[in-house]
Amino acid sequence: MKLEKIILGHNPLFGIDHLSQENGNMKEMMFEDQRLLLEVLLNAKENDVNAMMMSTHPRALQVIEMIKNNPVISNMKIYPLLPYIAKYVRKANEKGLVNVLMESLEKASFAQKVSIVLNGSQGILKKDMSKIIKLLVDIEFLPFQGLNIGAIFIHDSLTDLALGLGAEQLLEVFRDHVEEKYNVKAGFVTKNVYNFREKMDARGWNDYLVMASYNKTGFYVNPSLEKATEAIERSGMDFIAMNTLSGGGVKPEDAYSYIGNVKNIKSIVVGMSKKEHIKETVASIHKYIL
Repeated sequence: MKLEKIILGHNPLFGIDHLSQENGNMKEMMFEDQRLLLEVLLNAKENDVNAMMMSTHPRALQVIEMIKNNPVISNMKIYPLLPYIAKYVRKANEKGLVNVLMESLEKASFAQKVSIVLNGSQGILKKDMSKIIKLLVDIEFLPFQGLNIGAIFIHDSLTDLALGLGAEQLLEVFRDHVEEKYNVKAGFVTKNVYNFREKMDARGWNDYLVMASYNKTGFYVNPSLEKATEAIERSGMDFIAMNTLSGGGVKPEDAYSYIGNVKNIKSIVVGMSKKEHIKETVASIHKYIL
């Protein structure tokens, strides 16, 4: 599949900072101003960044509406990351999983609600994880309808939980459901690309899409930088690198001069919120990533 070389990451816009909770909180408050949110998207577009990774964080709805309603960015390619697992963990404790799922259907049309509930309710009652995964995908994808979708990714917490439990077949359920129903590539986010490759290759997978941390310092790279590099450079997998700036600890020039020497890295997802940083980062990626 054709991947955009640069994908705008959502972390800064949603107040997520891996190095400092304080900085994350400041960004979250700053981007309550929708004008600033739009400014980031327009600055990215001005620098030929035509794609964005986006979870179903509550603020995502604002960003989605901006993209749909602004002709300059309306064709930006979106890579949804589903589900926004923190929402379900937090609210399920308060309201129960069924109530949380029904609450998530508020903006669906009547026909969509009937279809989703009929297809998924039996899965919940019978605790059928295959049907529950399909239900979660269908519910979480609702806000993204009508957008230019590049691929749909499953969150690393679910990817790695399935691997840890020896339930790799659930990842096949996700892949088959996404690719058959939505006609786009299914992608997998993982905290351990080496482990993912070992287990998926053993199942006979090939030509699959994976996103994981990869950077010169080994920040969030598991089980090691050496093992991750070996897994990435093996053929048969399209790889998107995230956390490439080591959570902000490495300058773009240093980060991408290193990453540019690694084979099979197809794309970079990177959070950028300041105009100067966008320009510097994009220039470095184009300089070193072929």
